[in-house]
Amino acid sequence: MNKKLISALTAAAALGFAAPASAGFFDLHLDPYVTASAGVSSIESCPTGFSCDDNDMGFKGAVGMVVNDYISMEVGYADLGSFDLTGGGEVEFNGMTFHALGTYPVNDDFKLYLRAGFGILHTDVKPSVGLSTEETDLEFGVGLGMQYNFTKAVGMRLEWERYMNVGDRATTGDTELDFISAGLVYTF
Repeated sequence: MNKKLISALTAAAALGFAAPASAGFFDLHLDPYVTASAGVSSIESCPTGFSCDDNDMGFKGAVGMVVNDYISMEVGYADLGSFDLTGGGEVEFNGMTFHALGTYPVNDDFKLYLRAGFGILHTDVKPSVGLSTEETDLEFGVGLGMQYNFTKAVGMRLEWERYMNVGDRATTGDTELDFISAGLVYTF
């Protein structure tokens, strides 16, 4: 065979194999969804000068958009817990979240995903004795999870998220905050 024919067949074969692989990425879905989750929050360290419990219940809700088989975006609100300070009082974490999700569909019903984004998180330290301090900062967050769809509209999620350097070292103290949750997803 001549070289031009071999090159043409090779290029045609490469395009034939590449088209199905890239089809899911360029097929826009633009499916809106809502999600709500509850779980356990934990903090790595307590505010400076205090000791505290390190686990509490938390919840979150979000609205999102499935862009394609591999990308979704979410905007939500998270209440990441209220941790009791030893000697009285508490420290609370909550705020708005903004995430992009990179998804990998294992099959039609099950997918894995990574999330990255940020939260505008409010840290409020309220001791029973002494002055309260609070701080609102932009905090980077990452996570990973899985989603199983019972139907085209209803699914269940299990995920882990981490927010880094939540709070302010000088005023409220800063900590790493983890959130493990389970929840439901409804796609319109």
